[in-house]
Amino acid sequence: MGMSTPELAPRSPLVAFAITWAFGALAAIAVGVFAPVDQRFAWMAIGAGASLFVAFAVNLWHGRAEGFIVRTAASMLGALLLMGFISLGFALASIAG
Repeated sequence: MGMSTPELAPRSPLVAFAITWAFGALAAIAVGVFAPVDQRFAWMAIGAGASLFVAFAVNLWHGRAEGFIVRTAASMLGALLLMGFISLGFALASIAG
């Protein structure tokens, strides 16, 4: 009879969400502050793509195959929503002033 190794306690997926969401928010703020107004949409798309790479990397670091797609999708959904709200704020600010 072979001995089985106990499964380690899984890492919390909230850390992966928070890292990806924070990256998305920081990318949107950086685009809003530094990108010219006529190029913001293109730079937001680049920021969203970079957020996808961050989501993959962080969820691979998570170390569990179960739920990988769901965790990555939730990470990206949160990052995209944050980027959208932040870009809406920059758009309204540019219209107002």
